[in-house]
Amino acid sequence: MWRSFLVIGMFAVAHVVGINTCMAQEFRIRTTVYHHQTNVDPTIVSRSVSIFHAEKVYDHVDGLGEVTIFDPAQKRLIILNESRMIKAVINFDEIKNLLNVARHQTQEYIHDKIKRQESSGKEIAAQLKFQLDPEFEIAFDNTRNQLTLESKLINYRVQCVAPDQKESVETYLRFADWMARLNYVLHPYTLPPGSRVTLNQELRSRDLIPIEVELQTRLEEKLHLRAEHKIHWKLDNKDRGLIHHWETLRKNKDVNTITVQEYLRNQFANLRK
Repeated sequence: MWRSFLVIGMFAVAHVVGINTCMAQEFRIRTTVYHHQTNVDPTIVSRSVSIFHAEKVYDHVDGLGEVTIFDPAQKRLIILNESRMIKAVINFDEIKNLLNVARHQTQEYIHDKIKRQESSGKEIAAQLKFQLDPEFEIAFDNTRNQLTLESKLINYRVQCVAPDQKESVETYLRFADWMARLNYVLHPYTLPPGSRVTLNQELRSRDLIPIEVELQTRLEEKLHLRAEHKIHWKLDNKDRGLIHHWETLRKNKDVNTITVQEYLRNQFANLRK
């Protein structure tokens, strides 16, 4: 669940470093995700780093032992698991096809729930229908640079920043779009990508990157999450060392290439252990 939250829309920047310097297409985002509960201090549920370099993005979540490489030039994503020495390559068209199948199955489920004429079933159907095709009341406060997307089921509050290099906005949002789609393919019980993609489109239209995002849901499972990023617009030696390590591992012949279906089966088997 927390991995899903990370890519679906909870990117938030607590502190922006060097926003007027260096290349827009080479930067690093360090993200910390918090879970909020009533009368309890927020707890950290995830930390990750996303390194943008040479048209690729290397997304690594602490503790998972794997990195996802976003490669838009080749229209693919690569999931590279170092501890298990496996990698799964999935292209954009395959993700689209899997999303279409999931959408069709969900629509059939919605139709069945409505047909049964049960009040609880209708409520579930309405929630699923919204998640497939979300509609928000959208407002933007120019004085505070704050974007809000509100509905009865899902709310976003987004603090934004306009970087000097506008190209970085599309670089970031394109990555966020495809990671949201991939995440739903890998974790179908999380939020569908529609809400995140809608949020991204609003940011695109304003040439903004989110700097503080809060997500609250009123679905079957209520959720209140927040993420904080630190954005650095210049990579350091550690970043370049990680990229070199991951690229070397990606090309390593000892790393077994598996299909996404095999990856999902392995993942499910590990969860049952």
